[in-house]
This record gives sequence, C-alpha cells and structure tokens, in this order.
Amino acid sequence: MRTWKAAAVLGLVGALSVGCSGPNPFQAADSTVAQDQGVTVGTDNDFIPTEQNLSDCIGAVEKPNCGSESKGGWRMYLVFAALVMGMGVVGWRISVGVRARDAVVNNLPEDTPPTAPAG
Repeated sequence: MRTWKAAAVLGLVGALSVGCSGPNPFQAADSTVAQDQGVTVGTDNDFIPTEQNLSDCIGAVEKPNCGSESKGGWRMYLVFAALVMGMGVVGWRISVGVRARDAVVNNLPEDTPPTAPAG
C-alpha cells in the first residue's frame, strides 16, 4: 500500500516537472517588438468619473460625485438574484438534513443510543 502511494506521488511530481518545464509563453515571445510611436492609447472606462479628480474618489466608501451612471442595471440585479437563490438552496438543504436527522432520532426506542443517519 505504501509503495502505491509513493509511486503516485512520484508520478505526480514527475508529470508536473515535465509539464511545467520548457519555454513558456513569456519566454517564447520575442522581446524585440517594434513600437509604433504614432498610436495613442486611450482608455474609455464608463466607471471612471470624468468631472472629478480620480485620486479624490479612491477609498473604501463611495464618495459623492465619484460614481457613474453605468453602475447597477439589470446585470447587478441578476447577480443579486443568483446569490439569493443560491443561499436559498443552501438553507433548504440544511432544513432537509435537520428534518431527516430529527426523524431518525425521534423514532428510536428508549433504550437504543442514537446513531448518525446514513447519507
């Protein structure tokens, strides 16, 4: 039994060392890339305020006039609904488990010690 575990660990280490060796995408990329000086890079981000100094808007709490009209919308409500539904499923599974446990514990004869339900 111990030899199988040792062989599995050595196989895993060997597979990782073979799979992770060699040139990765960063090493394989050509480091001499010609830069085009005529191209300007612009960032158009709807969440960055244009009327306010950006350093005034950084913090844990959203400050006045630092928001954007692009925040929220139907996608935010969709994520919130998925979160609430997921928590509902977790609560439902907990209640089913508690009821199953209580049904087993409450149906035991007086002199039998309680045991955990299978499942």
